[in-house]
Amino acid sequence: MARRTLKRRAPSTDEDDSPPTNKTTRQVSDDEDIGTTSLSQRDEGTNDDDNELAENDEDESDDADVKPTIMDQEYVAEALQPQERQRDADNFIPGSITRVVLHNFLTYDHVDFCPGPYLNMIIGPNGTGKSTIVCGIALGLGAGPKILGRSSDVNAFVKQDKTQGYIEIHLKAKNRHHNHVIKRSINSTDKQSKYEVDGEPSRLEVIKEIVSSYGIQIGNLCSFLPQDKVSQFAQMSPSTLLLETQKVAEGTGIGNLTEWHKKLIESGKTLNEAENDLNSMIKDRNDLEEMNKSQEREIERYRARKSIEKKIDLLNLMIPFSRYSQSKTQYDQAKANRKRLNENVIKIERENLPLKQKISDFEKLIKESEDKRKDNEEDIQRKRQEMKEVGKQLEQFVKHTEDATSKIEDAERADQRRLESIDSAKQNIAALESTIADPPNEEGLREFEDQIRTIRQSISELHEFGKKYQDIRREVASEKQEIYHEQSRYERILLSMDNVRQRRYEKFRSFDETTARTVEIINKNKDKFQEKVYDPAFLEVKVKDQSYAAAIESLINYNVMKTILCQNQEDYDIATKQIIDKYKFRVNIVQPVFSSRDTEPLMTREEIRQLGFDGFAIDFIDAPEFIINYLKKSCFLHKIPVAKTADQVNLKAIEESSAFKKRELRRYLIGTESHSYNWSRYGKQAASTTTTFVRPSRVFNDTNADIEERQELEARIEEYKRRASEQDQKIEELIPKEKDLHVQERTYKGEIQRLDEQKSEIQRKRQEYFKAQATLHSTKKNLQKLENMPSSAAEKQKYKTLICKITKQRIDEVETYTELVKELTQLIEKSELLVLEEVQYDANRRSLNGYLNGYNITLSEASRELSQADEHYKSVKAESTRYLKIAQNELAQASEELRNDFVKFRERVSQTGDEQSLEELEDALAVEKTNLEMNSNVSASIIEMFEHRKKVIEEQTQKIKKKQIQFDNLKASIDRIRSKWEPTLLKLIMAVSERFSKAFERFGCAGEVKLFRHATDYAQWAIEIYVKFRETENLELLTHQRQSGGERSLSTILYLMSLTELSKSPFSLVDEINQGMDSRAERLVHNQMVQVTCRDYSSQYFLITPKLLPNLTYHPKMKVLCVNNGEWLDEKRGNLKLLLKEHKDANAGIANGTQTLQAAV
Repeated sequence: MARRTLKRRAPSTDEDDSPPTNKTTRQVSDDEDIGTTSLSQRDEGTNDDDNELAENDEDESDDADVKPTIMDQEYVAEALQPQERQRDADNFIPGSITRVVLHNFLTYDHVDFCPGPYLNMIIGPNGTGKSTIVCGIALGLGAGPKILGRSSDVNAFVKQDKTQGYIEIHLKAKNRHHNHVIKRSINSTDKQSKYEVDGEPSRLEVIKEIVSSYGIQIGNLCSFLPQDKVSQFAQMSPSTLLLETQKVAEGTGIGNLTEWHKKLIESGKTLNEAENDLNSMIKDRNDLEEMNKSQEREIERYRARKSIEKKIDLLNLMIPFSRYSQSKTQYDQAKANRKRLNENVIKIERENLPLKQKISDFEKLIKESEDKRKDNEEDIQRKRQEMKEVGKQLEQFVKHTEDATSKIEDAERADQRRLESIDSAKQNIAALESTIADPPNEEGLREFEDQIRTIRQSISELHEFGKKYQDIRREVASEKQEIYHEQSRYERILLSMDNVRQRRYEKFRSFDETTARTVEIINKNKDKFQEKVYDPAFLEVKVKDQSYAAAIESLINYNVMKTILCQNQEDYDIATKQIIDKYKFRVNIVQPVFSSRDTEPLMTREEIRQLGFDGFAIDFIDAPEFIINYLKKSCFLHKIPVAKTADQVNLKAIEESSAFKKRELRRYLIGTESHSYNWSRYGKQAASTTTTFVRPSRVFNDTNADIEERQELEARIEEYKRRASEQDQKIEELIPKEKDLHVQERTYKGEIQRLDEQKSEIQRKRQEYFKAQATLHSTKKNLQKLENMPSSAAEKQKYKTLICKITKQRIDEVETYTELVKELTQLIEKSELLVLEEVQYDANRRSLNGYLNGYNITLSEASRELSQADEHYKSVKAESTRYLKIAQNELAQASEELRNDFVKFRERVSQTGDEQSLEELEDALAVEKTNLEMNSNVSASIIEMFEHRKKVIEEQTQKIKKKQIQFDNLKASIDRIRSKWEPTLLKLIMAVSERFSKAFERFGCAGEVKLFRHATDYAQWAIEIYVKFRETENLELLTHQRQSGGERSLSTILYLMSLTELSKSPFSLVDEINQGMDSRAERLVHNQMVQVTCRDYSSQYFLITPKLLPNLTYHPKMKVLCVNNGEWLDEKRGNLKLLLKEHKDANAGIANGTQTLQAAV
């Protein structure tokens, strides 16, 4: 089943499963190191460290997710002290390995073994597969093959000649009814792996999350040292050793040393770069200032030249305005001359006015004559229109005559149709008289009506009975309603007594306040979700019977109990965005997806009851279906039977059931006991039973209110139910009676229907009879009407008379048309006379115009002079306008400074009246140009570079100020982090050095661990191990050149053991670390390792060695795993427990609480 789960844990409480962890999920290949990945991926969503340190003045923002932000020396010291681990009844701490299964993996065809919770000493000859176990543990927990120092491809770990293999690791879980089972299947044909978690297909990221959540550090050589990595560890540089040591210490809770160190390295580099940049910027600015000082004399010459150029520009601007001033004077003169000539033309025109008046009079007569002619022509057009209208009327008379003729023809055809209708009516009358000769039987109709009336009376009587039954029903319903009302009232009272949700919520808040607040937020924002978002099972689940509360509560994991459920991906995204991203809560929100396989029951309810159980755990839970399905999938409540007592449980029948034989029935609960089955993988594979006691319920222990009051309420509710049942019985008694009434009513209605049909047939015949009578009457009347209709002769005569009348009107219109023709002829003659009159008037006007032309010669000469003066005026005006535009354009293109100088100059001239002429201005311009030629020109590029450098100097000064602030902030931020990191690191080194020194003292040697500091580069900080193996020597730095291989191995294993006491990883492993040691050193190392790893607070430890000295120290908490050479041991030699017992009996010796074991070689 695909399941998307986002887990963000709240801060740990006394009931929480594990400390909070930060996780970032990403794609990781098989070749990557799981330990390195889980420890290095802290919070990729934060800002870049350099920017954050340089620009933000925040004290503790980078370390908000570290344990305490203020750590004093007492806290660090306390955190580095050994602390009691959380252990289950089997002494395993969460994250320990409880079982390892290898199949077709390197050396093994198949191996299955269970390590102990403390020291596990795995011994055996070389080549038997001890290192194979190391490879299996690393790869099984999701690590890449490169971490082992062997092949880089995971398919190389499949046993030779085999195609498939798998690894199965069982990790001790925290507060779960079953451990984590992680399975990795590999194939020899490709480099891919398939993963399973708890029997379900999974992904590598999920496995890495599980491993990381328990603090397992596969990638840290200080915690997990395979054989092929021993030399690499010994060759590890001091700075790398510091990094690995810090990773081991992270689980102690003293702080995130690795993250701090990483930030100091990165920030230190950034600080050095910033300092170099700052010095470089200051040097560049000083160089630019020196260059500008050397060019100041040239700049002075440049400024003098600029002053001359400024005067030239001013003169160049003044000269166009001077030209415009001269042109303006000429313009004023031309304007006055044009005005004088125009007045002369007006005088001559005034003297010609009488002659012009006479000509005007003739023009008016011509106009009047022309108007009369036009009016006469309009009269002609009207007469022609009247003639056209009369013509149309004559055409209408012709059409009316033709219509009258057509009417006469229609009348003749109507006479023919009337005669035919009379014959048809006579035939219909004969047929109808035949039909009404046989009238219907009226008596039969009255009999049917009497019978129907009688039956309807019977139905009415039935209805009366029905009304009585209805009244009874209403009375019963009314009384029942009152009963239900009272019953509901008491049930509400009872419900209020049983409403445990509020109390449950308050309890939930005390368990997990963050998730409780999340529930409130989601419920207040229901409108934002597409479907219902379910509260945690803590609030939604109600146990039907309190006697099962403890059992059911023991089956539901606490994480499941407080998980919020979304039904679709969109709601899941909204919930996580609103809660996790906005409020920064760490809560469990999932969107589970179910399949039919997830909810299939183990067996039927009947089968489980036959075994003596009350049912499955899921049967005693009230919750929404979605919650039920989630509990089935996550906790298997539909596969775990429960019973209150063992009286009826048949153990023999259980073990004979098919579910038991298929190993599907693995657990059941009876009362306060939980029984679990485990099957051996060897021999007969017999089943063993583990029994644990269930603790009392703390979540589902909802006690009801006052027992007596509750019983009284329940009794009243039962009484009302009984009374309601009595009312229901009354209704039941009415049902057969009402049914009989309905049957009788249907019978009566059927009889009425039959009679109605017969009655309808008689009525149909009766209607046909009366219809025939009516039709006969109307037909006779129509016949009489046809026979009495007048002949069409009169109508034909009427239309003939009309034709004569139309003919006379037509003659009158013809006479009118003739009269109109005469009037039109008269109008045309009048129009011709008016044309002649108009021609005469026009001849008189032309004659007067001849006289006027003589007078116009003088006017033309005066007009010509005026025209020439006007042209001169326009020319002068255009030239003046051009000079003005030139001057304005020069002024517009001038700089603002030049325009201001020009304005001041004009104001001064206006005040003094001392204006220079154009010639004076041009002379002054020539002088300034000569001065300009005498002043040597300075290159514009030099000036440009001078000004550019000046601007750069100003900008560089501002940048230096900002850079200095960033440098100071970055240095302060580094100091803040170092103030937390360095004291904590020193405490850690001191704690390691103290344990390392004591370990060397037991060997009669001396050892010390020191911290090497570098002034500026935090990447060069390192751990230096100093050792002394002889009295005559001084403490010397551990290197490859000074010490022998055995000395280095001893130093390495003692350093690892010193770290082991500090590490909070659930298990550690070393493979053949004792290479090169002499027997004395190896024995002392063994004894010390037993002492360190078999304490109550010690974590699980794997020591793998091919050598075994005699008389080694044994501790009851350690477990020795012997790897035998060969496929199997026969039964005579394979019982190692029996051999061990015989050896103990033969060599019984106990000293100082330990047992001495003589190993069989």
